[in-house]
This record gives sequence, C-alpha cells and structure tokens, in this order.
Amino acid sequence: MAKKQVVAIDIGTHTAKMVQFEQSSAGVRLINANFVTYQNPDDRYQVAQALERLWEPLGKPSTQGNLRALFNRNKSEVVVALPRSLVSTKRLANLPAAADDQLASIVEIAAEAELPFRVEEAIFTYHDVRQTSDATSVELISTRRSSVTDHLDLLEQNGVVASGVTPSMIAIAEVAANSGCTKPTFIVDIGAMHTDFCFIQNGRLRFSRSFRLAGNNLSEQISSALNIDIDAAAAEKRHISADEEPTSGWTAQLISELQRSIAAANLQRETGDNDPENNTVGSESPTLSPTESEIWLSGGGARVPDLASVLEAELNIPTMLWNPLQAIQQYTDIKIETNQPEVSTLLDEYGDTIAVPLGVALSALNPAVEVSLLPKETAETLTQTARQRQLFATAGLGILIIGGALFGGYTLQRTQKHRAELVDQRLANYAQPMAAAQTQLGRELALTEMLAHNISPLDILHALSEMFRDRTQVAWTNFNITNLNVPETARITFNLEGSSHEAINTLIGALDRSGVFTNIRPGETTTITQDRKEIFQVQVRCNLSPSAVKTFAEKRYPMPEIPVDENQSVATDDEINIEPPAPKTDEPENEKNEDDR
Repeated sequence: MAKKQVVAIDIGTHTAKMVQFEQSSAGVRLINANFVTYQNPDDRYQVAQALERLWEPLGKPSTQGNLRALFNRNKSEVVVALPRSLVSTKRLANLPAAADDQLASIVEIAAEAELPFRVEEAIFTYHDVRQTSDATSVELISTRRSSVTDHLDLLEQNGVVASGVTPSMIAIAEVAANSGCTKPTFIVDIGAMHTDFCFIQNGRLRFSRSFRLAGNNLSEQISSALNIDIDAAAAEKRHISADEEPTSGWTAQLISELQRSIAAANLQRETGDNDPENNTVGSESPTLSPTESEIWLSGGGARVPDLASVLEAELNIPTMLWNPLQAIQQYTDIKIETNQPEVSTLLDEYGDTIAVPLGVALSALNPAVEVSLLPKETAETLTQTARQRQLFATAGLGILIIGGALFGGYTLQRTQKHRAELVDQRLANYAQPMAAAQTQLGRELALTEMLAHNISPLDILHALSEMFRDRTQVAWTNFNITNLNVPETARITFNLEGSSHEAINTLIGALDRSGVFTNIRPGETTTITQDRKEIFQVQVRCNLSPSAVKTFAEKRYPMPEIPVDENQSVATDDEINIEPPAPKTDEPENEKNEDDR
C-alpha cells in the first residue's frame, strides 16, 4: 500500500495551524505540526508570509508540474479549512426520492432557489442525506466563491495547491466522531473572532452555527474595564475567573448565545428535520433532557478559568473541557509519532485548539466524508494533472523496463552467442555422420510414403459389398465420392432400393455399426411400383470414421503372425547404445600396418 500524506491547514484570525497525517499499511500517524501567528489578518501579504513559515517543516512544496511531483509514489494532498462564519447552511426537505447518481442533479436544481448568493457567485455542496420511499432531505452548504478563492490564493502564493476545502463544522464533527462522542453533544469551539457551535448526535452533525462572540471580545472588555492595552488584557484574561468581573459580563453573553443555539438545535429535532434514530423526514423527536447531553469546550477561548463549571451551573448540562488531540489518541489507533521535540511541545501547548485542522485531515482520509467546497474548475484541473502525473510515471517506468530489457537482451545475446559457438565446435565433429544419417533417413521416409496406405473407391465399395450381400433385399443404384484425398472430409453419397422399410433400416444399422462409416444421414424414403411390386428408394449420405484408413489397410494387407520365443529377451530402447562413428584420419593405411608390426 503506497503511503498517503494529508496536510490540513486552518487559517484563523491571528493564528494559522497545520497538521500532517500519514496513512499506510501500518495505520494512521500524525507526523508533523506547526503554528504561526500574525497581527493583521487583513494584510494578505503578512498572512502569506506567515503561511510560508507554516510550511517550513515540510520543506519546499512539490508543485504540480515538477519532476518530484510527477514521480512521487507517496500520494499527498493539501486540504484547507473554511470558517463556519463564511458558510451558510439550509435543509432542503421534501426533495423527490432519487438514486445516488441522480441526487446531485436534483439538489443543484433545488439549490438555485435557496442559495443566499447569486448562483454565479456561489459554491455549494450537500451532506446529511436522509431518504424515505417518497422523499429525500439534504443539508445544503454554500459559500461565496470569493471566500474560497481568497484562501486558495494565499496558499498558491507559496506554491501550494489545495485539493479540498472543508467547512470547519464538518471538520469538528469528524474529529468528534473519533473522540468517543456517544451522547448527544454540543461542541463549543471558541476562537479569536467567532465561536462555532455544533450539535453532534450518533456521530453525525445535526446542527451548527457561528456567532461573533469569542476571545477578542473578552480581551476588549478587559482592556476597557481595567484600562490596559489589548496585549496585556489578552494575558490577563487567563487569570480572571469566568464569574468574576470584568469576565462575568462576557460569560453572560456567551451563555445567552449558547441558550439560543441549544434551543435552535432542539427546534430542528421537534420539527423532524433531524431524527437521527430513524433517519426519516417529517417525524417528530422529543427535546433532549439535560442529563442526556453534554457540552464540550475547546479553542483558546475555552481556557478562561472556571468557564466549564460556570456554564454547567447556568445551563444545567454537564460541561467539560475537550482536548481533541488527546481524545483521538485515546479512542482511535492514530499515533502521534514525530522525532522533532519542538513539534511535540507545540502539540502539548495547542492540543485543545486544533479541532478544526485535525478534523480536516481525518475527513480527507475518510472516503465516506465527501464535503468539499473546492471550485469545480479547480477540481477538474487537479484531476487532469493527476492523470498527467500518472501518465508520465507510467511512461518513465516503461522506459526503465524497456532499458532493462534491452540491456538484459544484449547480455543474453552475448551469452547465447558464446554457447552457440561452443555447440558449433562440437557439432563440427559430427557433421559427416549426421549428413549420412540424414541421407538414410530421407530414403526411409520416401519408402514409408510409398508404402503408406491411401483409401481408394474400391476399398469403400468392398466394405459396402460386404454389407449388401443379399441383393434381393437391398441394392444400390448410384454411388458418389468427393474429396477422398482427405479422408477426414470425404463425403459419400449413394442411392438404395429395398424391398421394405425394414430391409433399409437393417442396412443403415449395419453401416452405423461398421466402425468405418460415421455421420449416417438417410434422406426421405420414397416408393415406386415396378412389375407390380412396391420398391422403396432412399438416398444416404455419410462420412468416413477416423479409423477407416487403418481398417482398410488391415483388410488389404493383413499382417502375418510372427511366433515369439518366450525365452528370448528383446532389447529395449534404453539398452541400445550406438557409438558415434570414429572420425576419419589422413594416416595412410600402409603406415598404420607398419606400426602394427
């Protein structure tokens, strides 16, 4: 199994995060991570420079056109997160029931009337498909095209081409599904500018929203209340309890937004849009009781002291701090393996803030999650590039194979040539005896050909005469043979006249049992009257059997029986050993005789 590497990037308000996963036959590993900060998110040049530093642990990007990318066996892809605040969602209910290959077209038609943007300015997809025999329901996810291209352009400035754009709430739901999320859970990911609220049930995203109340708001309130600068306020908020002034005001606002979000999630359950048990459309579900659900807090804003306990007391729902990195290590086989101490330090420090990049990477590794807002034209370009890369890689492999085959063929040719020269040298000593043997063999083959038995029409007439001994009962009136020079395809046709049907049937039975004729095909029997006698006429077609030649030869040339002496042994082929003739020498005979004397 070739290794597949996924790099997930989350471009936040002031921090960009990156994690790298590797999937192989040994499993999934987190092998790299990095975090960079920047002051002004509106300065695109500053953000692009930060992303360049973010990519540094991975080395120089492999652009789609260079040789490294073309011949790299490890499949790698880059997936970027899109903030929930830039995404709009809407459930499309009561769509016609359709097969999977037809659903995309139906959603595309229905989305044109439901998109909050102009169609040409929007990119959309769908997920959470629920079907009955009569209707289909999906959740439509859409965003402005400019929001996606802004993120992609920041990466392309550093030579990085993204192959997927995953909404942050899809990423959070995916990492929650791998974190032991068994109860209905409200996940609250508090960032710098926005807070993402996701309702997860049975491992699936059922509701999500984003609201503009997060860590920066708390810093501003503390800065104003204590009359200190923003940087000092950002540091101070980590030491003020959630129920103490001036943090308590921000906590009250957060509680209000969470109450609205939980009510909205329950409202969807009551109207039947989110029935996770039956996966149906239009049935009602009861409101969740506090004991049935949990709240998980993550993100930098969740680090406010005592925030979890204050929320649990006010909302009457069990609330806990959630570290996604620790959770996936506990509930999955994913391993954190890096030989860089600085990466381990970063993961320990930011583990509770990387729910989104972790979920983006897991979504890319999970083929069941196909929610991407990548523009179609970009996806088509990537597909074409992947085909070209595969073609070049195949061509390169073919060249290597051909080169190896040519070199091996040349080496084999030299070896065979050397062996052939040795064989020629040995055969030269047997040239004259072989010539004499060939001459003798040619004579014997010619004699064998002359003695070979060829079927003649007389053989066939003789065989038929032996069957038609009683001419008073059956006689033939016409006889025709074609293609007799090839016995396997010879065709024999003759007409019979018989005194009765029984006589003709008896003759045809004799032909069938003879072992010489095969494929007996009698035609239609007719009758004529001659000398006041009824005569039966029939035409018969047949062919020669494979053993006909041997049978005719044995009858024409019967072999005499040779008595065999039981006490006389017969030499077998293994016992016959003929020495090759001694080579002739030019020594005169008289000199040889003198030596003998």
